[in-house]
Amino acid sequence: MNDKSQIESYKAIFNDNLPFRPQGRQFLYVEPNGYDENINRYFHEHYDEITERFGEYQFFSYLPAIVEQADAILKYNFPNVDVDNLLRRDIPIQTMYNDILSCCTTQNLFTQQPMLMRYEWGVPEGYYFTLFPLHYESEEQFKALVEAVRCAPVPDSGLRASSIREFHGTPQDWADWNYIDTLAGEIRQRVEQLRMMGVTDYAIRQMIALPEPKLSRMVITKDYRILLPDYNNMEITMPTLSKVVYFFFLRHPEGVMFKQLVDYREELLQLYYRLSNREDITKLERSIDELVDSTHNSINEKCSRIRAAFVSQFCPELAYKYYITGERSNLKIILLARNMIFDESGTITSNK
Repeated sequence: MNDKSQIESYKAIFNDNLPFRPQGRQFLYVEPNGYDENINRYFHEHYDEITERFGEYQFFSYLPAIVEQADAILKYNFPNVDVDNLLRRDIPIQTMYNDILSCCTTQNLFTQQPMLMRYEWGVPEGYYFTLFPLHYESEEQFKALVEAVRCAPVPDSGLRASSIREFHGTPQDWADWNYIDTLAGEIRQRVEQLRMMGVTDYAIRQMIALPEPKLSRMVITKDYRILLPDYNNMEITMPTLSKVVYFFFLRHPEGVMFKQLVDYREELLQLYYRLSNREDITKLERSIDELVDSTHNSINEKCSRIRAAFVSQFCPELAYKYYITGERSNLKIILLARNMIFDESGTITSNK
């Protein structure tokens, strides 16, 4: 059998009570009629390879793996929660599969075979779903079948499942991720694995009754460390010059435009003297000159490192309050309320 040319698929209508919403294109493995040993063994043994093959914008979700990673996922998305005492580990995977399939209003389309369910994001229409029955004959055959599903064309018209999801941020915010990809590829990979997306969100909520995630206070210690006491005293680390930029924007809650940084050269330089152990003043001054030069990319790189420092530790939905944000050619600010910042070093409250 040539799986690439003879792959079967069905379209299914889901009602608006779908327990999760996809972000981008996602594939979810489901079993309508119980555990398939061969397929599950294959997904367990090749999970990392499959997720990498599906790529950054086409996610593969396998509920048993998500459950196994529940601790890390929860701590990333809910850093204020003590998950060790709240996590339920006794929810059967089949119960989750049944719950997901119960939202389908055309169950007569289902075979008893395991399936990959593909979720599309269509603009402006909404979400679309396609079902691909799976069968296992050999490892080589099944690998080809999964690849065929991954490459299957998106139908010209799908069946809408829900209203359009609103996304936050600006094109400039999205562009900033390019710097994170370049400067910290390992962070990007970890964030992709731990972000709360669709199926992951649903699976986690079956295992724990979660409170609303909350912002933590921030403490700047006497030795210039950045601690978040309400997130289990999490420390946020970043290079010294990035920390100089970060402290500078904490000092200026009114915001500063990048092109105005040249007017604050002396303040930035004094901050760098204060935080740095380097004795080569010429190099310090050169670094600050590059930072305030509007034709140089230094400030964008530093802001992206700051952003990566936070989103590598907890979810972007919380992290955006902590890093430097703002649209292109507008004021750049840190949104965290200043009454949540406790400066033991005197660095933020003083311009000297």
